[in-house]
Amino acid sequence: MSTCDGAILAMGTVFSHNIMRNFGSCISNDNLLTIARFASIPLTAVSATIAAYYKSSHSLGATGYLLIVAFDVVLASVVVPLFGCFYTKKPSPLAALLSILAGIITRIVLEFTLPKDGFLLAPFDGDEFLNYGSAASSAVPPFWDFPEADRWDSSAEQCVQERYADLSGADSLGAPLACLIVFVLVQFLERNGPLIEFAEDGLMAPYMKEGQGLENDENGADKDVERV
Repeated sequence: MSTCDGAILAMGTVFSHNIMRNFGSCISNDNLLTIARFASIPLTAVSATIAAYYKSSHSLGATGYLLIVAFDVVLASVVVPLFGCFYTKKPSPLAALLSILAGIITRIVLEFTLPKDGFLLAPFDGDEFLNYGSAASSAVPPFWDFPEADRWDSSAEQCVQERYADLSGADSLGAPLACLIVFVLVQFLERNGPLIEFAEDGLMAPYMKEGQGLENDENGADKDVERV
């Protein structure tokens, strides 16, 4: 229940602060909390509908599978730009945007392309990594001294021994790596200036909390006074 509450509150907060905040002067910091609360209602309804009707053969169940993918997508798309914002002198909005897209796309593509048979064993060489499975026949082995009719005929009842192939986890680690590579690459290309100029009042424009700009102005004024 706590996980569901956190996910719903996070979606409502992201919707109000990252989307609705950019729609004109009618949206202010005072009513963002109200918007987040009202947005949680349809988001909860959509989430409940998906959880009720989505079917999956995953070992953790349908809702568990969706929860894992959701957290992996967040890990692949958010962690690298977040750390990059704090640990780079001039973080690039374009680098953050492209790295987010790269992480999400990589995670979704790997989800449907990597082999996952559910046994959590990588496809290593060697007979010990073959899936022997159940017996192919109820007959006795062919080298036993039994009548021909009671011995196993491998041509009639073939014993398929497929190699284990499960790369679960590679998608969760590969997507943030792709996100990091794109972020560092774009950040390096923009070392001498932005590749794309975003509008100052657009969706990609940074914003400061109330009073943050005043504090910066006061600090700058104090420094100017000290220099004089």
